[in-house]
Amino acid sequence: MAGTLLLALAGTGGTGHGQDTTAPPINLDDMARRLAELEQRNQTLQGRVNELEAEDGRTWISEQRAEEIRGIVTDVLADADSRASLQSAGLTAGWDDGFFLQSPDGRFRLNIGGMTQARYVYSTFRAPFESAPGVPELPGFTAEDNSTRRYGWDMPHTRLDFDGHMFGPDTTFRIMGGFTNMRGTWYAGNVGTAYIQSGEYGNRNGQLQLLDAWIAHALDSSFTVRVGQFKLPFDRAWEVGIPNQLTGERTALALHMGLGRSQGVELEYQSDDLRVSVAMSEGANDRIFEQYRLSTTEPMNSPYYDTQSELSFTGRAEYKVSGAWGDFDRMTSPPGEEFGLMLGVGGHFQRGKVNINPTGPNNTSNPAFGGNKYNTWFGFTGDATANLGGATITANVYYHNVTSGASYLIYNFSPIGNSNPTIDVGTVQTMGASLFGSMYVTQETELYLGAEWLSMVGDNRLRELGDLANDNPVSRFYGAYVNPHPYVGLHLGGTYYIDGEDFKIGASVTYFPTQVDPNWNTPELGVRSTPKSDQYILRGYVQLAF
Repeated sequence: MAGTLLLALAGTGGTGHGQDTTAPPINLDDMARRLAELEQRNQTLQGRVNELEAEDGRTWISEQRAEEIRGIVTDVLADADSRASLQSAGLTAGWDDGFFLQSPDGRFRLNIGGMTQARYVYSTFRAPFESAPGVPELPGFTAEDNSTRRYGWDMPHTRLDFDGHMFGPDTTFRIMGGFTNMRGTWYAGNVGTAYIQSGEYGNRNGQLQLLDAWIAHALDSSFTVRVGQFKLPFDRAWEVGIPNQLTGERTALALHMGLGRSQGVELEYQSDDLRVSVAMSEGANDRIFEQYRLSTTEPMNSPYYDTQSELSFTGRAEYKVSGAWGDFDRMTSPPGEEFGLMLGVGGHFQRGKVNINPTGPNNTSNPAFGGNKYNTWFGFTGDATANLGGATITANVYYHNVTSGASYLIYNFSPIGNSNPTIDVGTVQTMGASLFGSMYVTQETELYLGAEWLSMVGDNRLRELGDLANDNPVSRFYGAYVNPHPYVGLHLGGTYYIDGEDFKIGASVTYFPTQVDPNWNTPELGVRSTPKSDQYILRGYVQLAF
């Protein structure tokens, strides 16, 4: 390149000769130096061009790789979000107000829940049953607890609950069990001993007992059929689950006058404002009187060969005047909730022979009272609930009419007496009512007041048990159930909601202004029979549900 420039410059100088005779002579050494400088600059510029081209290539490669990496990261984040999001149809596991497992297409889902409740109970009354010196023990005194105070910790409700759907949301199921805490306890009495037990749990302390086990299928948007073991559709006190009860427990009224669980089939209709359920089952759990069986049926977990009732129908209708159905799944109305009003009625009928053992129904009549061998039970209930958004009012009434041609007394988990200890007591009628009101004093704290009443309003020949008791020393226990006084319980309590119904602390005091007869014993609540007024029960509990 230097030679070419030199020749060009030389040519240029030649052509200009004679035009400017005054131009200075050309210095070849100076020209060579300048050419060397130009060549050096050219090499420097070429190197810079090469660097810029290389830099541009690297930038293009980096942008391409960055775009690819961004795509990979986006895919990973989207996959992670789909696994963690509670709204995605591709969920496999997570938390949605409870633990769950679900297939990617959503057709199969299992919800895993449960609860535990730790409770302290203090039960005291003024005086036990006593007899005067030298006076023979009266029949009614033989079935009483003569300890004026009983207190301690227990675990009344520890449960595992599994529910969900199969093959789509139309087919649902539930399996729930509870660890029992009722132990067969011998309470020392003045004559012999008396046995106190829970009608629902029996002598199975600490064991897992099946409570609910059913399958349901939605026939259409309004009708659903259910089969298995479930709570009979009768009263709201049993429709609402234990975790959502106002007092942390069902009341004594509900435990004695409610029907509990049974086995059978149920058809339910639900619209925007009306819900109706009808069940055909093995009958209701007979606990109108504690230990004394009028209808004698205990259908929960019974085998097919131990037929509890030859015919049994139960029904309930609910009319929602205002509010949402879900608001009535609990006994409280948090602040800010919309106004809700619901009215409900229920009815029950059953008829059957009493079973003295699992394979032999009662086929003989009691010689003392004749006996028609059949027990027929009619039951009715009505309730009203008002949710006021920070306050609630709940009222319940019950009526039961039992024609008992073969009744008996449970003692040590079996009928007491001879090989056929059944007694025809005719028609026994009982009534009960309750009224509870609650109000939130803060966003988390709720106070409540309540009263409940139970009474036998018609006893037919039940009074004659006293005569039988005098004639038969073994049957003196029967005399304790003659002509019971009305049951009256007054309640005052409060609940602190740490996280709604899932985590709460409650405390209450119950006062009994009149005596409590053995008919109304409710040991799981601390209610014990006493011949005097002024019995008190203090309860405090901590509940965790998931």
